[in-house]
Amino acid sequence: MLTAPTPASVATLSNAGLMLMVQSARSNLRRVLNHPAFTPERRQKAEDLISKSTDAAQLMKWKALAIAESEKWEDTQLEKEARELGPAAHPNYLY
Repeated sequence: MLTAPTPASVATLSNAGLMLMVQSARSNLRRVLNHPAFTPERRQKAEDLISKSTDAAQLMKWKALAIAESEKWEDTQLEKEARELGPAAHPNYLY
């Protein structure tokens, strides 16, 4: 026979769900920060904030900002590499 959940059991499940979201957001942000755009020093400073934050929405905002920064870094790297290219090794080959 099924019984209605008690307020305490609902609160426990709700808290568990929130903590799962926070843990997932932390993990995702840490993976993004593992990009070469971020120095070990910046990762350490970020880790201090990440480990203290209990707001999944804030962690996801930080992740979005980190992704944007890593994309900008990659674009800069690609532009730099394109400027450094010398003459083609095989001029008749269309790259």
